[in-house]
Amino acid sequence: MMWWFILACGGDTKAPDTTGSVADDPVIPSTPDPDPDPDPDPDPPDLPTATDTDWGGITAPDPLPAHTRQLKRMTVAQVRDSMVQISGGIHWGDADDSDWDGYADTLGVADFQLRVEHDLSPSVMFQKFLDDAASATCSGWLEAADSHFHSIDDPESTAREDVRTNILGLRWKIQGKPKASVDAIIDDYEQLFTTVYARTESVESAWQTVCVALFTHPDFFMY
Repeated sequence: MMWWFILACGGDTKAPDTTGSVADDPVIPSTPDPDPDPDPDPDPPDLPTATDTDWGGITAPDPLPAHTRQLKRMTVAQVRDSMVQISGGIHWGDADDSDWDGYADTLGVADFQLRVEHDLSPSVMFQKFLDDAASATCSGWLEAADSHFHSIDDPESTAREDVRTNILGLRWKIQGKPKASVDAIIDDYEQLFTTVYARTESVESAWQTVCVALFTHPDFFMY
């Protein structure tokens, strides 16, 4: 009986470890917290600045005074009378029945019944009738026996000096510009004369074209 008791108590009575060893678990490295946003520079560097008024050390010039008056178009009656006077009495149509008067309603002339204000806009319709009137006026002006169209001794001359002299004379008569003008448009009128003469071999056709160009330019009908 004693033998059985000893045998029963002599064995290892330690319970097996079923939970596993802590040392066997894998080691997970810790992730550091991301750095917070750095604080803004409390003292930013001084950067150069510029404004619209900086002129690099010089005094800004005073602005030029604005032209407040807008150009106005002549009335139909003013255009009609001016063309007759400039051309020495040449009318568009008949002297007693001017075509300007015939197209008065179309051109917006006030009749003080249905229309009480003149239409003074440089409209396409006005330009069309002005071109027709200029063509008739210039043609009659060139053909008139006592015409003062030319400012040179030989109307048939195509010499450059004579052409430019006559252009300056016509521009003074039609547009009121100085005869001593050196405006670039003088070159344009000269080129127009040369081109038409080269194509038609007609001095009269060349001067007719220049005359129409002068009458239909805003320097004639705007003031």
